[in-house]
Parts: sequence; C-alpha cells; structure tokens
Amino acid sequence: MKNFMNKKILLSFLLLFQFCLAGSLWAASLPYIDKSKIRLSLQPGKQSFGEITIENPTADARTMEVYMEDWYYLPACDGSKEFVPPGTGDRSSSTWVSFSPAKFTISPFGKQRVSYSVKVPAGTQSGGYYSAMFFETTVGALEAQPGKVTEAGIDLKVRIATLFYVEAGPDIVRMGQADNLVVKKSGSGLDIEMDFSNNGNVDITAGGSFYLMDDRGMVLARGEFNDLYTFPNDRGKFKASWAKKVPAGEYDLVVTLDLGKALRETEGARVPLVTKEARVEIDNRGDVIKIGAFR
Repeated sequence: MKNFMNKKILLSFLLLFQFCLAGSLWAASLPYIDKSKIRLSLQPGKQSFGEITIENPTADARTMEVYMEDWYYLPACDGSKEFVPPGTGDRSSSTWVSFSPAKFTISPFGKQRVSYSVKVPAGTQSGGYYSAMFFETTVGALEAQPGKVTEAGIDLKVRIATLFYVEAGPDIVRMGQADNLVVKKSGSGLDIEMDFSNNGNVDITAGGSFYLMDDRGMVLARGEFNDLYTFPNDRGKFKASWAKKVPAGEYDLVVTLDLGKALRETEGARVPLVTKEARVEIDNRGDVIKIGAFR
C-alpha cells in the first residue's frame, strides 16, 4: 500500500510539472502588444485615430484574428472583468471602433500594425464608454518534432486585449463617496473598513491611505487601503489594517482617497485627493469604544 501511495504521489507530481511546463511554454510563445489600455476624451461627433503594434516573439508564423467585445468590472471591484458580446453592455463603445486588418499572419519574430479609429456618435450622453479589442491566436502545447512521433496534441486558443476607455462629452464627472466607516480591534491591532461608491459618470480606480494621530500630532498607526476598480454606480469596500497595539486614548483618523489612479496609468493627469476625518477612541484593551462622525 505504501509503495502504491508513493507511486500515486509521484504520478501526480509529474502531471502537475507537465501542466506547469506547458503553461510556461504557452506564455513564452504568446504575441504581445504595445498598448494594453487606450484612454480617449472626445466630444460627440469627433474622431480619433491610432495604431497598435503586435509582436511575435517566436520562430513560427502566427495567424491572428481581431474583434471587439464589451467589458465591465465584476462586483468585487478588485479589477476582475467580465467580457460580453459587442453592443450588449450598458456603456459599450465597441461599435464606435473601426480597425484594419481584421485577420493577419505575423512572420517569425515579426511585427504587425493594426490601425484603429474611434468615433463618438453625435448626441451621445456625457460619460464613460468601454470596449476591448481582442487579438486571438491558436497555440499548440505539443508540436511535432522532426523524426519523432507526437502521440497527443492540444490546441489552445488564447487572446490578448487592448482596453478602450472613451470619455465622451463635455460634462465628465469623476466623483466618489466614502461612508459607513468601521474601525474595530483585530488581534492586537486594528481593522479599518469603509464603503466606496462611484457617484460620477466615468470609471474610477481608487486607492487610499490612513493614519491615526494623537492630540500632539504624533502618528501612532498608518497603512494603505486596497485599490477599487469601479464603473459609475458601482460600490466597493476599502479595507486596511494595523498589526500593532494602539495605546488607549482619543485619536484623529485621517483618510486620504486617490480617485485618479486610472488616469495616471495612461496620461499622467492630476486629480485632487479627497481627505476625510473621524474621531476614534480606544480603551486599555485595544477595543474601539467610540467612532465620531466621518466628515
């Protein structure tokens, strides 16, 4: 029985190793693009032009197809996305994007340029609209070798995407609200949570930080919140923690929110930071016994 179990464990390890090796080979053979995100600001009726370059890092020619889909952030607001057919999303810009060529073959170690144009239809309501341009190819996990017999093969369709963020119209509102502050003991330290809502009409990638300061201006605790990825009307939860014990006393909790992380990724724009404060009281056991108004 012991030998059987040892053989079973070894077989499982070998299968896992083969899958990991295949995954590495697929990743190494994937084409890559020079623009993963394109953010545009256009008035209705206006048009923008550009190019995306796709490179083939392998010694094999690679055939690719290009097509559009819509996308949106999933409710966790952690950056994960759902992709749906073009024109079905509430904030779709897929039909605004034209491109050429729609299918091509990249030579070994070669490059291919895809030209695109984005035109916002006249009369479009101000706000953010989103789409994804996919570049799809087929990657073989096991390829035939000269003089060898390949017993099995797996063809895997893989795709990479350029995400389009189109801000249309003159009345762009980038605004978020933090509320429902919770500060509670966690182990010997503190957990801090609060809800965030995107109250504007464009996407917001929001982050933030906090510090706990006593009446003498000494900072007793500080930390970073998780990033939240939202579309208009989305709600997410900020979470942060402090691992060490905070002495008993009354403190000012100062929270700074950054609503412009998405803009700086693509164009280096500056967006004002939002600062909020609340009075917090902690007892000798480290329990939070009072949280003042979050203002």
